[in-house]
Amino acid sequence: MRFSKILILIIALMSLGMLSGVRAQQSTVAPQANPVPPTIRPNYNYTEAFSCTACHFVMGTGGDHNLEAVGVLFDDTAKQFNFTGGGWLNAKHSESNHGENQNTYCARCHSPLQASPKSSYKNGIFKNTDPIPNGQMEAVTCATCHPSHTVAAVLGRRLGVYQLGMDRNSVDAYKVVAEGDEDSLCLNCHVERHNVTNPVFAKMYSVGVRCIDCHMAVYGAIASNPNVPKREHDWKVGNNLPFSCGIEGSVVHCHPGFTVQGTRDFIPYIKEQHSGWPMPGKNKGQSVGGQVTVADYMSLWSFLDAQARAKGAE
Repeated sequence: MRFSKILILIIALMSLGMLSGVRAQQSTVAPQANPVPPTIRPNYNYTEAFSCTACHFVMGTGGDHNLEAVGVLFDDTAKQFNFTGGGWLNAKHSESNHGENQNTYCARCHSPLQASPKSSYKNGIFKNTDPIPNGQMEAVTCATCHPSHTVAAVLGRRLGVYQLGMDRNSVDAYKVVAEGDEDSLCLNCHVERHNVTNPVFAKMYSVGVRCIDCHMAVYGAIASNPNVPKREHDWKVGNNLPFSCGIEGSVVHCHPGFTVQGTRDFIPYIKEQHSGWPMPGKNKGQSVGGQVTVADYMSLWSFLDAQARAKGAE
């Protein structure tokens, strides 16, 4: 009798051990991860940005915008990511490490998620500032501007100014950017608007044209949610014509009477670094940095556009 009880106990313990072993084995088997783009710049750590594409990957065929915004496209036949040549990966925001700014102070704008609010710089001296190891710079990544879905559900919007040093998965990590106040996000690092003395830009600013209207132009709508626009994420006006200037073929029709080529020819004349260029056309010989009015610039644009149309018709 005693032997039978001992045998039953041994069998029970062995069974329990086998079950525990199975459970342990099951618990260590990780679910298949969604694919992520390959490393393309060894001096950067894109783990945070590519973690977004990993989660959004399953939504790609449903019309999600994230992969386009990052600048990748998944080839379902080859089962690999291709780079589109656009999006965040084609922007200076993804390549903001210039060596001398690879530290927790300069990271305030060059890699905000890695910045320290205690870091300071005064009279050529860094204080409470640590270097960021080589190959670990994240750059101005997705979560710099976009709270996670969980945090955004509480904040009410998926756009905010990241609060340095905070856990990005907490609600306190972001100051919500209200609709219409998107420029406050850009000006958090770009401390002033560019080309403010140019009458063309002065006019745009005075009527409420925002940074994102040109630098993050709307080029369509998210298929799964047509009420949400898709915006360019490389911040390059010239590359994103016709959408960035609202010309022929654009979604937003700011200047519908102009062509892509005519606009591409015109843009250099309104850049600050070209203020000494002489103007062709009606104001031939006059410097664009002189007393030029908005009407003069519009006349120049029309002149260059007419030239482009004529050349295209040859």
